[in-house]
Amino acid sequence: MTSDNLEQARVAVDRARVLLAPDRRTTVFDVSATGDDGAITLEGVVERSDQHDRLVEAVDRAVASEVQSSVTVLEGTETTDTTSERVLPIRGSPDAEAEQVTQVLYGAQLTAYDVDGAFRRVRTPDGYVGWARNDCLECPDESEWTPTAVTVAPVDTGLEFAVPAGVSCRVLEEAWPGGSKAETVDVQFRTGETATIPGPFLQSTALGDPATVVETAKRFLEAETPYEWGGMTETGIDCSGLVWIAYRAVGVTMPRDADQQRAIGTDVDREELAPGDLLFFPGHVAISLGGPRYIHAYGSAAAVTINSLDPTADNYVESLEGGLEKTTRVIDA
Repeated sequence: MTSDNLEQARVAVDRARVLLAPDRRTTVFDVSATGDDGAITLEGVVERSDQHDRLVEAVDRAVASEVQSSVTVLEGTETTDTTSERVLPIRGSPDAEAEQVTQVLYGAQLTAYDVDGAFRRVRTPDGYVGWARNDCLECPDESEWTPTAVTVAPVDTGLEFAVPAGVSCRVLEEAWPGGSKAETVDVQFRTGETATIPGPFLQSTALGDPATVVETAKRFLEAETPYEWGGMTETGIDCSGLVWIAYRAVGVTMPRDADQQRAIGTDVDREELAPGDLLFFPGHVAISLGGPRYIHAYGSAAAVTINSLDPTADNYVESLEGGLEKTTRVIDA
């Protein structure tokens, strides 16, 4: 039978988890309590030393016995990595069969932590924490590396594959005018590889026009991109992934999931929706085309598609319109 002391320790751990790691997608806090009336031992892993210290204090206050900690603190052990994979799945646990929670793209900046078997825990550019195959990670040529542009469409770079939209790179030409004004642009990726790519396929990471958000999203429509949970590319994308890529093209790195994205920007009336504004439904997000029309990666359609809030329109979806909860503006035109 579990002792009252151990039960109180476990309750204290659960309370600490709620307070110190309210969103487990973005913070590492995996701790359990074992022991008896003689001593309580805390085991597992947390991200930061302040989390660890506050956890131990909380459990110590809750129990009458000695509290010992074998908890691993990741802070200070991390390295900056990247990947040469065109698209790298990020799993919810260190298992090849685990759910794909997101993807990272070629040359992404990853913060890498501990290893579990063939997998390594990583933090993605949007702050998501998950597991990637360790053999798909590599150290970049430079730890301090600032991107100046991002691809807005899949582009053939002379590598083994065409890099997808949303890949960061560094422009090697000091006089690059930004946007699509240059016919071709020489760039370098975080992997160290260089390429010459068409100017229209490249967008400055400086804060851009919301019209570019729509243009980027429409590229996935034109590519007939299917819906894929956790997807981030033209071969498969989900609703929040489409928003992430589209805003990446104008210099904004959004949170990864729809419920996180709805906290970004300012509220706007649905009657005043402009291109690039966001529409939020239960568990879902879409990008406004201005007026009642919006583009989204829609699971029910199994694809990127355009629908309308106008009940008289052929592409009106009553269940979506009726469930519209919030509309926001991230960038003013």
